[in-house]
Amino acid sequence: MTDFRDYADDLQQEVVSDMAEAYFGARKDIDDMLEAFNAMVEELRQHLPRLSQAAARLHRLLLDMDTAREFYIALDVVPACIPVTEDEAKPFFDSLPFAFTGSGRYQRCVFRAYDLLQKAVDEYLNGRYFDDPEQPGRKRLTVHYLRLKAMAEYINEEIDKVNDTTVSGTLKFIKTMDPEKMQHEGMMGEAVKGADHIDLDMRFSPVDFDGLELPDMQDLPALYVVRDPIKNFCSGLYKERRDDIAGAMRSLLIG
Repeated sequence: MTDFRDYADDLQQEVVSDMAEAYFGARKDIDDMLEAFNAMVEELRQHLPRLSQAAARLHRLLLDMDTAREFYIALDVVPACIPVTEDEAKPFFDSLPFAFTGSGRYQRCVFRAYDLLQKAVDEYLNGRYFDDPEQPGRKRLTVHYLRLKAMAEYINEEIDKVNDTTVSGTLKFIKTMDPEKMQHEGMMGEAVKGADHIDLDMRFSPVDFDGLELPDMQDLPALYVVRDPIKNFCSGLYKERRDDIAGAMRSLLIG
């Protein structure tokens, strides 16, 4: 009987130890994930100035936001899914592209500005592969929006699981494991009751991904896919607003 009792005591201690290890191990995992997630958010934010400036340059060539919306609609892109920026477009042409006509020169300017924006949006949403400096021959993917969004959803799932396992619930379970040892019901009851406020203090708050205010946008088609629609749009706009367009192109010249 004594051997059996010792075995039961050892088993109980092992179960309690495993419960504690699993509980606090899961919390440590979430702390680590949140730390990594926040670092990745800050890394992605470093990409936003490039994205904003690429949008500002294209929209400067398109003259105003009403015309920009018409431009995106012509490309079958939802205008609301494109970053709107108040940044002033910085010059980026060393010289204007060569063409035999003003309309052709404008088209080539828009081609270049659109291509830069499309690539910036693609890198922001889907990431870019680069050589791993620590492991030659291997590639790594930069932090990107879609990965962060999926990571936030996963972390929140894990947070729900941990929040469902409370301190008070754990104490209640331990109490049921050895009724003989827990004869002092009043003392155990007070411990469980006192753990209720700890449950609230130890709850993880879910990741508020929308609250990060990271731009949510649509993938843009590659330039070769929409080259003809852009050409047609620019040709029509140039006929209507030639002088405004000439001024927009000059404002993007360096020097």
